[in-house]
Amino acid sequence: MSTSERPVVGSLENECPVDGRALSPVPITRDLVERVHDARIAQPAWEALGFEERARRLERAARSIVERRAEAVQLLHDELGKTPPDALMGEVMGALQFVRDYVVMARPYLRPRRLPLSPLAFPGKTGQTELVPRGVVGIITPWNFPLATFFRPVFGALLCGNAVVLKPSELSPRVGAWFGRVLAEVLPPHVLEVVQGGPDVGAALLRSRIDAVTFTGSTTTGREVARVCAERLIPVSLELGGKDAAIVLSDCDFDRTVAGVMYWALTNTGQSCGAIERVFVEDPIADRFVDALALAVSRLRVTGDPRTSDVGPLANARQLAIVEAHVNDALAKGAVLRCGGRRLGVGQWFEPTVLDRCTADMLVMREPTFGPVIPVRRVANAEGAVHATNDCAHGLTASVWSRDVARAEAYARRLQVGTAYVNNHSFTGAVPAAPWTGVKDSGTGVASGVFALNHYTRPRTIAIDRRDTPDAWWFPMDARLEELGNRLAETLLGNPLAAVKVPVLIWQRERSVMDLVRSDPQRRSILRRVVSRLTSRRE
Repeated sequence: MSTSERPVVGSLENECPVDGRALSPVPITRDLVERVHDARIAQPAWEALGFEERARRLERAARSIVERRAEAVQLLHDELGKTPPDALMGEVMGALQFVRDYVVMARPYLRPRRLPLSPLAFPGKTGQTELVPRGVVGIITPWNFPLATFFRPVFGALLCGNAVVLKPSELSPRVGAWFGRVLAEVLPPHVLEVVQGGPDVGAALLRSRIDAVTFTGSTTTGREVARVCAERLIPVSLELGGKDAAIVLSDCDFDRTVAGVMYWALTNTGQSCGAIERVFVEDPIADRFVDALALAVSRLRVTGDPRTSDVGPLANARQLAIVEAHVNDALAKGAVLRCGGRRLGVGQWFEPTVLDRCTADMLVMREPTFGPVIPVRRVANAEGAVHATNDCAHGLTASVWSRDVARAEAYARRLQVGTAYVNNHSFTGAVPAAPWTGVKDSGTGVASGVFALNHYTRPRTIAIDRRDTPDAWWFPMDARLEELGNRLAETLLGNPLAAVKVPVLIWQRERSVMDLVRSDPQRRSILRRVVSRLTSRRE
């Protein structure tokens, strides 16, 4: 059944966060089971193409994404309200380099490995271990980076030889559909299937005949995804929320630190699991730092039009409500508003906000805000900042800002996160060789790096025995076998004399094994062969 003939029911209705206008409806997928089946049928031929051909096709797909960047930027504007520079630099441009770097990283890792076998303990035997695709990988992605979040799991799973069933967020289905069309131009039919819908479609995908799951989203949903995958005994990679901290030490490169913290807190309107959502600054520079940060943030353009704004709108009304609730909670508990703090015009616009004198009990310091808010908490020293950073349910990334790199690195190593940075933040999210992972409520998954390839493959060992005699440890369990075992043990422990009788014991044991299963004529025949072989070896 072709895609155009497949029956659907209902559609996803979305509004542009810039101005509230209705976007074209996207049909909800009804025939998910059939699509998973189609992907399973298509997978073996895709695997058979081999690594190099798969790599060539994926590079062609990534090249097409970059060539058609204007289409992608427009879709990201319509569905997420992204500014053109943010959409271009934060999502589209990374596709081609990402595939190229991923191929270079994966090529040696996916090669078969020779199995090291002792010729003494395992005579005549060889083997190799290879990584083979799991089959069909289900991938469920979020809305905040609706194009870029495809790259790591989709390109990784496909490069390893899997077929993929991709469910984009119901808040950004058009970007997902466009991505599917672009890849369909270079992939065999059904190797990538895109299914559309809300949580019910995601739940149906989890319970379909897929072989592994990659989920990126909230911690709450991630726990449910993990439960379903545990019931089905299929592997799951969970990339969940973050509450990233920046520790600003008194000896930091001041102006650069202000610029870096502002960027990593507000890029993509703060809607990133790796965004800076907590800032701990040492008391000696706190007044000066907050003044400079608030001044810089107040200079950012927020015009109501992403084409002329530095910071765009929030992606949806639900996220806007969370941001407002966190800001209001902080102000009610004593935080000082230094700039921003309110809605702007139509759509989902909210002023970039700096909150000073925040405390640990505020929502904005405890729960993911996912918006253009920078809460600052003053600390007496770096020790207090490290303790406060680790006192959090999440542990994705964090950063330490200081001119003393060695000191900052020492503090960074004490942070309970997947990636710790010195004098920067979150940039490794775009580096294929760098694992993107977290601890605690940030999930158990690993995206990127060779460790991620283990999720999309499983090891398979091929072992071959080329001898025409039995193994010496087969039945019967007699005294000679015990003696052989003891002599082998002594040999391993470094006693060279213990190995002298090992060949004879092995020959005697081989004869005992054959005596157990052969009739008398056969036994004499095998005995003659063994004696002849031993005699020829001595000669």
